[in-house]
Amino acid sequence: MPRYTVTVREREYDISLDYRADHLEATVNGERRHIVAHKLRDTRWLLLIDNHSFEVDVRGNGSRTATGERTVFSRGRDIPVVIEDYTLSQMRRTAGFKGEVSRESQFRAPMPGMVVQIRVQPGQEIKAGEPLVVIEAMKMENVLKARAAGTVKSVPVSIGQSVEKGDILLEFE
Repeated sequence: MPRYTVTVREREYDISLDYRADHLEATVNGERRHIVAHKLRDTRWLLLIDNHSFEVDVRGNGSRTATGERTVFSRGRDIPVVIEDYTLSQMRRTAGFKGEVSRESQFRAPMPGMVVQIRVQPGQEIKAGEPLVVIEAMKMENVLKARAAGTVKSVPVSIGQSVEKGDILLEFE
């Protein structure tokens, strides 16, 4: 029976799956759930979970798909989700590694340079991979992109400002 650690908005769920002929039995944090899944299109599913229906679109996040990061679109909202093998997640925790699931509250400059563009503003919701800031370093423009979805809280830099490696460029809620 496959077992996973699924993280949704920094909350972890222990999920075990038991595949049956016509449905799926899942145990979520110790509680049994009856699930029927119907594939509608490539990434779109109709789920019946304990007699409640949900239409979801499960999208991979580009190269991060291999790490288990997905975006689930349901009821008009994008929900970032990380799916990890349960045993691997327990080994990481035991070894003291912080999983890749925690979202950073600050976005820092990866190199020294000058801010030439700011493509977001406070209050703006962003998606993983979305361009945030452009820094010029060594006569090259570097487009810095979001590593995860979130909402911009503040932008403590301005266009034309010099920054050092590690300086805060953005803060997230």
